[in-house]
Amino acid sequence: MTQRFDIGVHYFLRREYESAARAFRDVVREEPTQAAAWSYYGIALAHLGRASEAEAALSRAIALAPRNGEAWFHLGVARSLREEWGEAVGAYRHAVALSPDDMVAWHRLGVALAESGDETAAAAAFERALVLSQEVPSGESDRAPLSAHRLDDHMEEAGEREGAREAKSWLDLALSLLSLGDEEEAVAAYERAYTLDPDRARRSLFRPMLRLVNAAAGGPEPSELLPGSPPRPDGMRPRPPEPRPDVR
Repeated sequence: MTQRFDIGVHYFLRREYESAARAFRDVVREEPTQAAAWSYYGIALAHLGRASEAEAALSRAIALAPRNGEAWFHLGVARSLREEWGEAVGAYRHAVALSPDDMVAWHRLGVALAESGDETAAAAAFERALVLSQEVPSGESDRAPLSAHRLDDHMEEAGEREGAREAKSWLDLALSLLSLGDEEEAVAAYERAYTLDPDRARRSLFRPMLRLVNAAAGGPEPSELLPGSPPRPDGMRPRPPEPRPDVR
């Protein structure tokens, strides 16, 4: 069945998820103890919007390989698609326990915690994702194919949820982008949320997280640049950061 498995991976990487699901379904029928095939099968099903089937497949993968961090991560994704936030938090916590340097899992955990109403824990998860994003060189990617599209998955998920709770979806997207180091896009998402629900935007975690990002980078206070921020009095504009000495 190795050839069939490779065909499934080929379809998966091409985002042909219907074909990938069929291929991996055939693999697990012939080899029901192959954890990797169950993982891919579950992820493909999640992409197709078949969240309950995806959760069943990923649960099977975890039963066969309990220390499979990727399976725990995607089980969290499947539960998030069903908006089962408490269960998603549990899955993501397993994922980060097994892969503590996985910044994508940390920021997904932050989203699930925020949706569950635990803003303190969400802020801590987003902060951890931010720290990890600053440690990983830009463009570095040594992950297995299983996680090749994880960032795109998050953007797509936020867009799918936009219709029901548009402002909240934009805020979640803003926090996720910020935790991954994309400050410009994060601010744009926050501004979109603000136009839809100013009160929710002002109460969100975005402002304190943005201050944390800028403080870590040695930049100016950013809050006055965001919509709804009170203007500073004359003469109280932030000073530009002083150039750092060139230490060789």
